[in-house]
Amino acid sequence: MSGFEKKSVTAIFTKGRVIEIPFFQRSYVWGEENWERFLDDMTAVSDEQKPYFMGALILKQKNVPTAKSVSEVRLLIDGQQRLTTIVLFFKAVSIVQDTKEQFRDIFYNLDKRISLQHNHNDTEIFEAIVEENASCMQEEKHAKSKILECYNFFMNEKETIKKINTIAILNNLHFVGIDLGPDEDEQQIFDTINSLGVDLTTAELLKNELFGRGDEELFDPTWKKVFEGENKEFWDIRVTAGRMYRHNIDMLLQAYLLICSRADKKYVDRIDSLFKSYKAFIADNSIVSDRKKREEFIHNLMGYAEVYRENINSDLLDEDINKDSPLERMNLVIFGLNTTTVIPYLLYILKEADDDNKDKIFSLLESYIVRRAVCKETSQYYNKMFASFIRNGIKDYDSLREKICRPDDNQVQAFPNNESFKKGFDGSTLTNQQAKTVLYLIEKGLRDEKHDPVVLLGLNKYSLEHVMPKKWRNHWDDLDKQDEQKSRERDRILLKLGNLTIITSALNISIRDSNWERKKEGSDKRKRKGLIEYSKPIRIFAKYLDYSQWNEDTIKERADFLFEHAQKTWPDIT
Repeated sequence: MSGFEKKSVTAIFTKGRVIEIPFFQRSYVWGEENWERFLDDMTAVSDEQKPYFMGALILKQKNVPTAKSVSEVRLLIDGQQRLTTIVLFFKAVSIVQDTKEQFRDIFYNLDKRISLQHNHNDTEIFEAIVEENASCMQEEKHAKSKILECYNFFMNEKETIKKINTIAILNNLHFVGIDLGPDEDEQQIFDTINSLGVDLTTAELLKNELFGRGDEELFDPTWKKVFEGENKEFWDIRVTAGRMYRHNIDMLLQAYLLICSRADKKYVDRIDSLFKSYKAFIADNSIVSDRKKREEFIHNLMGYAEVYRENINSDLLDEDINKDSPLERMNLVIFGLNTTTVIPYLLYILKEADDDNKDKIFSLLESYIVRRAVCKETSQYYNKMFASFIRNGIKDYDSLREKICRPDDNQVQAFPNNESFKKGFDGSTLTNQQAKTVLYLIEKGLRDEKHDPVVLLGLNKYSLEHVMPKKWRNHWDDLDKQDEQKSRERDRILLKLGNLTIITSALNISIRDSNWERKKEGSDKRKRKGLIEYSKPIRIFAKYLDYSQWNEDTIKERADFLFEHAQKTWPDIT
């Protein structure tokens, strides 16, 4: 079990211990501002000789081969920046004050090696500095290393370093030490201590679970090549997922666990962390202990990462998509309608289904999700439903159609027929983002892209406009405002799809709430444009600009017009 205890520097760096920074952990990143503050604090501790706490330090026990001289190995879960800085600081002090034996006595273990073992990026320059054998070639190779910069910073502060009382610092510098057992969940502890201010991601934890020291030949062409370096920016992109934002890499990792476990409820229905589910799956399938299985697991993950990057793209919200590409349209459905729960099943189809089935499946999923959104049907069980499709190997069009048209599971919601779809167009109130996405996709379907002189912009480039404004009482004078029933009916209908359109630029508020004529024409005096300027290129509204009035009857007429084209865009397959 984990224990919380006040720890001094000498209690952390004991002779019988090795402290391992996970070999493929991110590099040391502290900069000059951190080093200046650290030096100021150490100077104050040296002068005042008062206790100084450097926060929590999380260590995790690791099994040690019996041949080792050291009796224990601890993985450093959190504290890399601080412990590295302390070692480099004391190394500089030992050179300036000629106390090298004291440094070795504190920071070296029984194997006569520095107790702090660094990650793959920093270990060469770190050990060269500590051993005082850094060559010019090494310093040139690591010229941009923060490790080297930190050491040089302290060495350039010799006048301050000369006055440091090392005994005072060793006696007064403390951490809150958290020791975890080998089977304890470091992420749970880490998340609990939210004041640490470091994001320990599932990706970082999984990487250190899969790779260890000596795994460079496996790590470099797989994880490093796919997720790090110039590719890191893509995987760090945040996308909307439900009510939160998630990074692309987290979306991928959740999907991959679903797929590789065949949506086994033992792993996917857990209420705790994704990493804990991964650890359980890895342990149950001997993935780490069996090298062949581990390599297969890693290569399969890289394969799905490539599929994700090539096909899942939230940037398509900003681009004119190809209307004849079911996959590009699905991306608008995923990110425009916020249905990221379909991503695992989409990846499964992309990787496992025959090419003849893929486009038909994507079109079917688009129709299913859009129709249900318009009908205001719940998406609450989508995650479990799409997981069940993976579990049951549903990867051809006919099987999927059968499943969603005649569901045999109450969590698999049925495909809305045209009757239900029409009621949705007449009666549903969608969110602004949902309405904009639905209208945009109908607009896409109306266009002849080869001959249309106007290029459609990306979805995010359009604004949603209520043609009859919500504040109609101010300037819309064709209704008896004393008739409360008609007023309430108008308040209701103006929120429906028939009264909504997409426009190329948001209207000025003085135009947005004006009457029909002024809203169309804009204001010449103030040079504020109206709907004629901003919606004329839009096929789903262009003909209505010639109407002399806009009221409940025209709203219902337009809803019928939209439905006529919507049922062609998303056909009824029941």
